[in-house]
Amino acid sequence: MDKVYRVVLAVGCVAVCLPYLSGGLTVLPPAAGAIIGTYALRWLWAAHLVGPGRWLGLWAGGWSFGVGAVVRTTLGRGGPRYLRRIPLPVPAPAALGTRTGAPLRPGRLLLVLLPFLAAAALLSQLLALAGGGFGRAAAVLCLLGAVRPVLLTAAVSSVPTAGSLPAGLPEVLATLQRDVAGARRLLDALPDGPDTRRAALSVLLAEGRYRELVDLAAEFTADGDEHTALVHARALAYLDETGAATDADRAAFRTLCAEACGLPRELRAGTDLAALRELALGRADQAVVAARSAAAVASPPLRRGMAYATLALALHRAGHPEEARTALASARRTGPASARLAFLTDLLGAPAKV
Repeated sequence: MDKVYRVVLAVGCVAVCLPYLSGGLTVLPPAAGAIIGTYALRWLWAAHLVGPGRWLGLWAGGWSFGVGAVVRTTLGRGGPRYLRRIPLPVPAPAALGTRTGAPLRPGRLLLVLLPFLAAAALLSQLLALAGGGFGRAAAVLCLLGAVRPVLLTAAVSSVPTAGSLPAGLPEVLATLQRDVAGARRLLDALPDGPDTRRAALSVLLAEGRYRELVDLAAEFTADGDEHTALVHARALAYLDETGAATDADRAAFRTLCAEACGLPRELRAGTDLAALRELALGRADQAVVAARSAAAVASPPLRRGMAYATLALALHRAGHPEEARTALASARRTGPASARLAFLTDLLGAPAKV
């Protein structure tokens, strides 16, 4: 399906531009200039974030490429990288903050933005040299496009942010997407601290040490940590799958699940939380639908593998053993070898509870 989108996009671009290519830039329509000006400004903003902006204190937490739904997610030391369905040349930071996590003073903020604004003004003048409606539209849209990065930078620089992760933690989280034991070794080599303990939550989830995770998550959930609340709720559901949950755990899951379902959509994208809620309510068929939707999102391998695992469990409880085994095979191909996959492999050999 993604190949179809790309072919249609390429054919459409050629069909629109071909009549104008023989006459030069001056006969290109203003709409084309508006698109070029917008894209040029976005590339300039990206260059500023990886160059002068980074040196002056800004932090880009990963990158998004293209437009439309996310079709692939990779994790690296620089944060997540999202490839979207239509691969237009539109880079954008996945998250923005300051490198220290502290707000920028007005003087420092001005110093951060001045090089970008000067470069945007110069770029608009260069685009205007193309002449005609094309050049004018490109120059104007380039200048107008600079407003959003300035406002966004001013907003994120006025309040404390998480900032970049301490050295070593990005490598832990990236390794976790393919090797749980390797991530544990890297994590154990890091000094203790709040950020290290937060990263430990994801490692504990993959290791199947749900009780330890629940105890540790309580330290951060009380502070309103949204990511921790999401992991905490999922861990309680996974704990219930093993038969080790208490009535208090189930009550805590209902509370946390209700709170987590109200978190921003981008934070919940690709998680199996909705499917876990349906399973807790005994609605296996609805859980299958929710789990399929979660697994269809191109989230990081561990999260997507867990979504496929939940789909397998939901299909098992709905009385579809062959489909459940197929979903479990997809979980193995998608994510790392987690303890939950081993548990569900044994569970799916038993008769379904319907």
